[in-house]
Amino acid sequence: MTSNLERTAARGRKSSASGLLNVRSLSALLLVFGLAMGCGPGEEVEEPSDAQTASDASGVDGAVVDGETADGAGDATTSDSKTSGDAGSASGALTARSLRFSEDMKGIWGSGADDIWWVGAEGRILHYNGHALAPRKSGTTKDLYSVWGRGPKDVWIVGDGIVLHYNGIKLLDRTPDGMSKTVFRSVHAPTDNSTVLIAGDDGIIFRVVKQTKLMKETTNSSLKIRSIRAVDAGTAWAVGDKGQALRLSGGSWSSVPLPKANADLHGLDVSAGGRVFTVGDGGYVAATESKLWKDGLTNDPKSRDLYGIWTMGDKEAWAVGKSGALVHHIGTKWNITDIDGTYMKTGTFRAVWGMPKSGDTAAYAFAVGDNGVGLRFDGDSQKWLDYRAETKAHLNQVTTLPDGRLVVAGNAGLLLEATTATADMVDLGAAVTGTHLRGVAPDGAKGFWAVGDGGVTVHVTDTGAQTVVVAEGAAGQRLSGVALAGKDVVAVGHGGIALRWDDGQWKEETTGVQFNLTAIAAHGDTAWAVGEFGTVVRRDKGGKWSKEATAESFNLHRVVAWDKGAVAVGDNGLVLARKDGKWTKVFESPGLFLYGVARRDNGTIIGVGWKGTLVVGADDDWKVVDSGLPNVLLDVATSGKDAVAIGHNGGVYQIDASL
Repeated sequence: MTSNLERTAARGRKSSASGLLNVRSLSALLLVFGLAMGCGPGEEVEEPSDAQTASDASGVDGAVVDGETADGAGDATTSDSKTSGDAGSASGALTARSLRFSEDMKGIWGSGADDIWWVGAEGRILHYNGHALAPRKSGTTKDLYSVWGRGPKDVWIVGDGIVLHYNGIKLLDRTPDGMSKTVFRSVHAPTDNSTVLIAGDDGIIFRVVKQTKLMKETTNSSLKIRSIRAVDAGTAWAVGDKGQALRLSGGSWSSVPLPKANADLHGLDVSAGGRVFTVGDGGYVAATESKLWKDGLTNDPKSRDLYGIWTMGDKEAWAVGKSGALVHHIGTKWNITDIDGTYMKTGTFRAVWGMPKSGDTAAYAFAVGDNGVGLRFDGDSQKWLDYRAETKAHLNQVTTLPDGRLVVAGNAGLLLEATTATADMVDLGAAVTGTHLRGVAPDGAKGFWAVGDGGVTVHVTDTGAQTVVVAEGAAGQRLSGVALAGKDVVAVGHGGIALRWDDGQWKEETTGVQFNLTAIAAHGDTAWAVGEFGTVVRRDKGGKWSKEATAESFNLHRVVAWDKGAVAVGDNGLVLARKDGKWTKVFESPGLFLYGVARRDNGTIIGVGWKGTLVVGADDDWKVVDSGLPNVLLDVATSGKDAVAIGHNGGVYQIDASL
C-alpha cells in the first residue's frame, strides 16, 4: 500500500538522472514512514469508492484512493530515455468485457444468504455466494423462467423446453423425453424438501421422484401455469392465465375459482405457516384465510401488473411488478410503497425471494427483473435498495492453461473460467465462499491450483471436483502466488513463506527472506518469486531457494518466466528483466504502478497497472499505453494472438492484438 503523500510526491516528476535519484531517496524514506505507521508495502491495492463506480454504465470503474482520485498515477514523460516511456495511442488499447449483465431475469431462489441463484433470458444463470454475483455456465441459450431447490447441491431450473438440475458440481439436462417444445414456467419444493414440482403450459405438471426422475401428473387442464407452490407433501397450488387456479389435495388436481380473478396470475408464495399468496395483472392480490381465498386492494392508482411475491410471515409479504411496482402486505392491508434506491425505481421486476428474520439475523431478500435490474431488501432498515446484476469482486490473477482456457482467481472466493481468451467468463463455484483468492496456476494436467487468504488452497481437477486445504504452515497468512515447478506445486506468500505440495499436504520450505512475497512463476524445474523492496528469490530443481540481486527497492508485484529468461514488474513503473543470470532494469516510469505481466509468443512483454495503463515492449524498446479506462488492472494473460487483462470490480478487458 502506498500513501497519498507518496503518490502526490510522485506526480509531475521528471525522468532525468537527478530526478530518478530524488524519486528513489524520497520513496525509500516514505516506505520507512509507511511501515512505522502500520501501512507498509505489500498490502492490497486500494479499492475504488462506491460513489465513484455506482453510475458508470460501461462497467469500468474509477480508481480512488481514500476518496481522492489518483489523477497523477500512470502519467508518463516523453523523454528519449528508455526509462521514461513514450506516450502510446489510447485508441482501442482495451475493450471492456464487463461482467455486468443486461438480460431479463425471470426467477430467483436461494438456500441461504451465501447461495442465491438468478435465472433469465438466453440461458443466463447468475450465482451469488454471499459476497459476489457471477455467471454460471448453463449450456443453453433458451430462456429460463424459474429456479428452486432442496439445498445448495440440489437445484432445479426450468425454462423454454428445458429442465436443468444442479447436483453440486455441474448442471445436468433433465428435460423429459418429448418435452423439448413445452414451456416450463415454474418450479418449487416444499419446506420439508419432500419433492419438487415443475409446471408449465397446457396444464403440464411434473413431480420429481427418486431424486432425479420426473413423473407427469394428471391435471385435466389446459391452463398456462405461471407459478406453482407446494404447501406440504400432499397440498399444492398453481395459478395462471385468466385468473385460473389449480389445487392439489388428496392426490388429485382440481380447478378452484379465485375471487374477482379475471386477469392473468403470475406469482405465488407460501408462508411458513401455510398461508398462500398470489398476485397478477392489474394489481390483483389475494391470500388464503382459513383455507378460503380473499382478494385485496393495493391502492395503486396505476393498477400496475404484479409478477412476484415473497412472504415474510403469515401476515407480511412483499410483491413486485411492472414499472417499479412495490406492494407491502402487513396485517390485513396491502399498500403501495417506494423503492429507496435511485436507479431501479422504474424497473420492471419479475421475481422476488428472501428469508425472514431468524434469531439475530435480519430478514433479507432480492428482486430481479428486466435488463438485469435488481433490488436488495435490508431487513435492518426495512428498505429496498438498488442491486445491479454485475460482478463487483476484484479479480486478482489470470493464467492460461495448456488447452487455452483462461482461469481467474478473485476476491470473495471467485474462480472464473473462459474456454478461450475471447469467450465469456463463468463462475466455477469455488468452495471457499468469501475467501479472497490471490494466485492461480496450472496443475500440470487439465486442472489448476488457486491460493489465497488464511493459507487457503484450492485444487480444481479437470472434472470440476475441488479439494480445499488450509496449509498448516501458512494458517492465517496470505498466500499470494502459486506455480508448477517441474513436478512440484509451490505456493508463496506473506512473511517470505514458501510451501510445496507433497503427498496430500503442504510442506514448508525456507526461502531465506522475511519480506512478503507477492507472486511466483516457473519454467521447467526453476521458479522465481518476487515481493517487497525489490525482493527476488530463485528456487532450483532440488527445492533450494537463494536470493538474487536486483539493485532495486521498489515493491515487485508479478513475474513471468520462459525458456530464456524472466521479467518482473512493480511500483514506479519498474520492469526488470533476467538475462544471463542477472536482473537488469529495462524500464521505469515514475508514478506508475504495475501489478501484472505476461509475455506474448512473439516475445512482446505486456505489463498492466494503475488507471488502465499498459507498458508494452521487448529488449530496449518500451512504451506506455494509456487506455483511457480508469480501472485498476491487476494482471494479464495471453492465449495465442489474444490477451486479456483483469482487475478491480470484476473488470475484464480485451487487449488489442497489435500491442
